[in-house]
Amino acid sequence: MAGKSLGILGGTFDPIHMGHLRMAEHVFQRMELESIVFIPAYVPPHKLGQDFAPAQDRYAMTELAVADNPHFTVSDMELKRTGVSYTIDTIRQLHKQYADRELNFIIGADSVAQLHTWHNIEEMLELTRFVAVWRPGYEDAMEELVRHLGEQAKERVLLLDTPVYDVSSTEIRTRIRQGLGLAGLVPSAVEKYIYEHGLYGCVAGEKK
Repeated sequence: MAGKSLGILGGTFDPIHMGHLRMAEHVFQRMELESIVFIPAYVPPHKLGQDFAPAQDRYAMTELAVADNPHFTVSDMELKRTGVSYTIDTIRQLHKQYADRELNFIIGADSVAQLHTWHNIEEMLELTRFVAVWRPGYEDAMEELVRHLGEQAKERVLLLDTPVYDVSSTEIRTRIRQGLGLAGLVPSAVEKYIYEHGLYGCVAGEKK
């Protein structure tokens, strides 16, 4: 598998945090991937109508977060497409761009039971394998997936036990609004960027 498999991690990354990075590193090691591409969404379809930081800021923070990791890269393909960032469009583009690679789309355990609702999921299952970072409490998710998509879906969805990284972007944004520190939650370069650009309700240039 080594050298022929590419990991894909999409998300809002609002902001990207240590949970994203540690989980990606774990998947990278366990799956013996060649690299992992982080793809910030322009407008996530499941978050229509919600407020989040500008796409260019979220992209910049993701670049800063992965800068020191030689097997992590960032793609701006969804920002260039603009509009709603449908996963199928991204997978089609990656399938053409990396025709000689096996694609492994990394998702959370909570997404497995909802995969049948994803736009063009049957085509997605043909073009990529899904790697679900598993955790307790989602034991029935695969059963729900099979109920909607059939037994063959199990062959394209891998459940991968991973450590639980108890960090969330929501928590980070709340801490910023409350004037609390972010040590250990985001890379220092990301924290600096947030305060320099006045994101999430902080005053630009005023780090707490």
